[in-house]
Amino acid sequence: MTNPKVDLSLHKTPFYKAYKMEEFLDIYFYHPLGLVFAKIAYKMGLKPNHVSLLSMLIGVIGGIMLISGKTALWGVTLIVFSSVLDSSDGQLARITGTSSLAGRVLDGLIGYAAFSAAYAAIAFNYLNQNPGAFWIFILMLAAGFFSSVHSSMYDYYRTTFARITSGGTFMDKGDENELSGFFEKVYATYDVYQNFFAASHMRVLKHLEAKNKDLATKEKLALMYEEHNLKNVHGWNMLGDNSKILGILFAVLLGREYWYFLYVIVFLTIIFIIMFFVQKNADFKFLKKVELEVAG
Repeated sequence: MTNPKVDLSLHKTPFYKAYKMEEFLDIYFYHPLGLVFAKIAYKMGLKPNHVSLLSMLIGVIGGIMLISGKTALWGVTLIVFSSVLDSSDGQLARITGTSSLAGRVLDGLIGYAAFSAAYAAIAFNYLNQNPGAFWIFILMLAAGFFSSVHSSMYDYYRTTFARITSGGTFMDKGDENELSGFFEKVYATYDVYQNFFAASHMRVLKHLEAKNKDLATKEKLALMYEEHNLKNVHGWNMLGDNSKILGILFAVLLGREYWYFLYVIVFLTIIFIIMFFVQKNADFKFLKKVELEVAG
């Protein structure tokens, strides 16, 4: 089964979930290159999930290459290329109109796979240089746990912002029934993190859905939501793959790859804690604003 027929000449600019929330590197590097490879993949008859799996394979290989200082920079290069392809699969899905919840879950797994390989390689690299220092694996697991929490909330707020500001529903209406087996379990894990750390924001969305009585009200609420959350979503952006890749790059350049674990556990977690309370406070104020400005 081939991709649906599409006029690629119509697609001259990258596809964004929501342009206003995108980061500098995404706008000027990842997405433009991603569009190039999305068009190549389309001409080759590849589907978004094929590109996702290729991106995952390249990212894992890049992560493994961090096991040695001699190949670490090449590993970072492959991780960057994996991230470009990660942008490509989403753009290919939008070009062909084949987006799905399963594809979104697979897309999220790409980063987890590449960084998991990178974490293991960094730990073994340290162990090779410091025989008997098995404590590094405790640090590795801690970094992996914190990173998964960071990534889950980064994805939640970006996906929610993009959905609402592009005219979608306030509450996620994705069909979870299309998931089964492994994908279903992964999605359930996302829900655990999101229900715990984004409870105040979910209350906001439920309130907006209850206030959504007609198209005019929906558009007003969506605009209010965008104005109130744009700065916050840029704050959550600091917990994304771009920050992690830059962290790995600097650690490799310094010849202290294991410092990346500390970067995740300390620096990125401090950002996460700050954003958690900033978002919670913003959600409280937004609920009051909605009550004042929207009748009923």
